[in-house]
Amino acid sequence: MMLSGSVRADSLYVGAGAYFTDVELTVGGEDDITPAGFIGYQFLDSNVLMLSAEVGYHDLGSWSGTLNETAYSVDASALTLAGVAYVPLGPFFEIYAKAGLAAVEVESRFADMPRTDDDTETFIGAGVALDFFDTIDIYAEYLQFDNQINSQMVGVGIRFDFF
Repeated sequence: MMLSGSVRADSLYVGAGAYFTDVELTVGGEDDITPAGFIGYQFLDSNVLMLSAEVGYHDLGSWSGTLNETAYSVDASALTLAGVAYVPLGPFFEIYAKAGLAAVEVESRFADMPRTDDDTETFIGAGVALDFFDTIDIYAEYLQFDNQINSQMVGVGIRFDFF
């Protein structure tokens, strides 16, 4: 975060978090705790707006069970590319929104018949971050993946900025 009136870019950052993931499958809803990580580049940093681009990996969860005495399993993940817009609210707090594309892979097995589905879909998110020392952020965010398993994620994590 900037305290002067000029515009600058903070450059590279990395982050990781843990997410509570809720999905809707054709066999019902499932929940899982999943990891995610990202790397980004902040190309604008001013007192009113910060803009970044991110590449990330999101584990969308793994589930298994039985349906009518037939075993099934589902494992899903996404590689993401997103634009992120931050609005600072004081020297240590910021809100943000992100939107982008997700290359989603869903591996499933039903009655011992494997299937892999790959698709590119949109995703959106919003969050809040607490900024420490201009280099460490603690964040909480909500993400919605618009794919065949309709994933919703709520997570917390940490982000490190490199100048």
